[in-house]
Amino acid sequence: MVKKIVASEANVLLIQKSILKDATNELSLHFLAKKGIMVVQDIERDDVDFICKSIGAVPVAHIDHLTKDKFGFAELCEQTRLEDDSTKIFKITGLKNAKTVSVLVRGSNPLVIDEADRSIHDALCVIRSLVKSRALITGGGSAELEISSQLQ
Repeated sequence: MVKKIVASEANVLLIQKSILKDATNELSLHFLAKKGIMVVQDIERDDVDFICKSIGAVPVAHIDHLTKDKFGFAELCEQTRLEDDSTKIFKITGLKNAKTVSVLVRGSNPLVIDEADRSIHDALCVIRSLVKSRALITGGGSAELEISSQLQ
């Protein structure tokens, strides 16, 4: 399997967590590392479509289908840790024609994270509405103030 991966000329493998739990072992990771191939084993199923859309790749279910036309492109793939935490982050940068963005949301508990997620979603919806209609009505009862001032 390592020879097939090396022959495909891939330099980063992203392996979905739920399907290929036992697809790798320490020996295969060692040989891939010696060939300069980075392996990320814990990609969530929900993230596969997002990553494929971001880098322009096509998911491959079998190693025999691993060909260059299914590969995506990124200038840099790195796995780092946050400065103040031991949380691992996999960063992909330098994408061609990038149409996606990731926002890292952190908080002290799940409730705070969920509220921050909803707030970011609301803000993005406001921006989308502004781009679509190019009109803005401010909130907080200001529309009623405008109407009453025009009537007087």
